[in-house]
Amino acid sequence: VRWNYYAGETTPYGIITAFKAASGKNGNPDISASIAGMGDLQYKYIVMPYTDEPNLNLLRTELQERWGPVNQADGFAVTVLSGTYGDISTFGVSRNDHLISCMGIAGAPEPSYLYAATLCAVASQALSIDPARPLQTLTLPGRMPPAVGDRFTWSERNALLFDGISTFNVNDGGEMQIERMITMYRTNKYGDSDPSYLNVNTIATLSYLRYSLRTRITQKFPNYKLASDGTRFATGQAVVTPSVIKTELLALFEEWENAGLVEDFDTFKEELYVARNKDDKDR
Repeated sequence: VRWNYYAGETTPYGIITAFKAASGKNGNPDISASIAGMGDLQYKYIVMPYTDEPNLNLLRTELQERWGPVNQADGFAVTVLSGTYGDISTFGVSRNDHLISCMGIAGAPEPSYLYAATLCAVASQALSIDPARPLQTLTLPGRMPPAVGDRFTWSERNALLFDGISTFNVNDGGEMQIERMITMYRTNKYGDSDPSYLNVNTIATLSYLRYSLRTRITQKFPNYKLASDGTRFATGQAVVTPSVIKTELLALFEEWENAGLVEDFDTFKEELYVARNKDDKDR
């Protein structure tokens, strides 16, 4: 507990302060009911107030299912852990979640869930505008930074990044700001270091690319019949062929490229293959 947060604050003479730890139930509630209550609605960004293993595992499973090709209702969770450097480092290496981001704070003067909510709000706004743009220096408005002596050093913050923990720094105005926001993904299924899903921008960009591709097709070719290339049909018929879809995807890629989301159009064009499903001609 920290008394007199701001410089110059003092406890009035004659007042004696004391702290008594809360008693009663310990532990976090089970989030199973909350997950069930989400139904099929898509939640792009989720504030996760709890960092216990059972709840994080439940959330990870749900997010992975939503990320999959069938559901495509992907979401991303943000949490914050307050503790010592050792505690936060140990927690980071115990996880490997590409759809969850955790920031570590030592000596936090406010509850962790407040930092998580603010971080999620700031990140979601920026990523919704441009998913590929880094989040460095974005401030966390209203959040109190730890005392100078409690803040992690540069070397500690750098080490935490390798443990899957996002970091912050404090500017000259005393505002907390994002230093680097990453996911908790560190290794592939073979246990080898894998940076492919390290940056939250990678996840946000992939999510947007899939969404924009899906909506481009459904908006431009709604309820269209599928036909093979070379099929003859009258002008005005709601029919689409693989070559038409490919042309549309190439045009969409150029839009992505102009927006700074992708690169290397020539390779994409060369490797893009569009065909009807041999087992189901309606797909």
